Amino acid sequence: MKKIRILGFVILASVVLCACGEEQELADISTVEGDEYVAIIWDERTYVPFCVVSKNDCGTLIGYVNGDTNDRVCEYKHYPSNEWIANYLTMDGGAMLYKEINVTDIPDGLQSEYEWND
Repeated sequence: MKKIRILGFVILASVVLCACGEEQELADISTVEGDEYVAIIWDERTYVPFCVVSKNDCGTLIGYVNGDTNDRVCEYKHYPSNEWIANYLTMDGGAMLYKEINVTDIPDGLQSEYEWND
């Protein structure tokens, strides 16, 4: 009976270690201050704040802002991440939707909360 428990433990430990080794590499994300906002910089793209959204609509984690694991950037719903991303702090309730600065096609149901972003 003892050998079966040890074998079970070894198998379980192997599965857990294998699963941990398949972590996704997270992106390097930084910020830059604009005249009226703080923009997110990712892969040579600049994203500007657009509107507040629900954290529940945030998808796959893309990376951390300036290395802070509490300041997260993720995919948003089914929107392409080269145009739209969401940013949230783990301790806050909401998230901020950001659009890539050159995006002009705004999906139905979204409206900027900032005059400078219209």
